[in-house]
Amino acid sequence: MAYKISDFQTGDQVYHLSNSSTRMVIIEINTELNEVLCRWIDKAGKIQSQRFMAEELGKTDDLRPIIMSL
Repeated sequence: MAYKISDFQTGDQVYHLSNSSTRMVIIEINTELNEVLCRWIDKAGKIQSQRFMAEELGKTDDLRPIIMSL
């Protein structure tokens, strides 16, 4: 599923589509530039921040297995 900027809120947990193992949190949304600012802690324990286009990201909830009840 491709997300749009309107699909995100501050505090959402996301990942970059090229690397689902790094989980990030959205800390700022800029609808005019179609960008979100994300923050995460890298493997060395350092805080990283970077801006991404909405279409580059997925929501971590999408990675959870779907449990179907009978």
